[in-house]
Amino acid sequence: MSHLPILLLLLLVSPGLQAAPTQATPLKTTQVNCSNLREEIVTLLNQPPLPSSNFNNLNREDQRILMKPNLRRPNLEVFQKAIKSLQNATAIESNLKDLPLCLPMATDAPTQHPIHIKDGDWNDFRMKLKFYLKTLEIKQPQ
Repeated sequence: MSHLPILLLLLLVSPGLQAAPTQATPLKTTQVNCSNLREEIVTLLNQPPLPSSNFNNLNREDQRILMKPNLRRPNLEVFQKAIKSLQNATAIESNLKDLPLCLPMATDAPTQHPIHIKDGDWNDFRMKLKFYLKTLEIKQPQ
């Protein structure tokens, strides 16, 4: 009996001789349910103390900036920076870190500045983030 089949089997299962992962093979797969992530952030934003979160208070320019597809990532970066100046927002901050996985890459470079959030203003942050999340829900159903 030939030792060739056993030798081939040993070569196939030996860790040193296996092919290295390629760029096409992800080393770590991250799965994020974007819809649940958005809902969780909104739930956290709705916890007391609650401001009046009427989107009609958001001026048209802010609404336009938050709705622009090529500003989704820059706007998210603004929210991620702004949350650092807010108290008791660690749960939202943690969820915002996963949100980039839910955004498509921009096809055009931004031609204007992203949204501005008043430093330390929880109400301004909350109202704009809720509107932003709502636009993602409309444009990115998952």
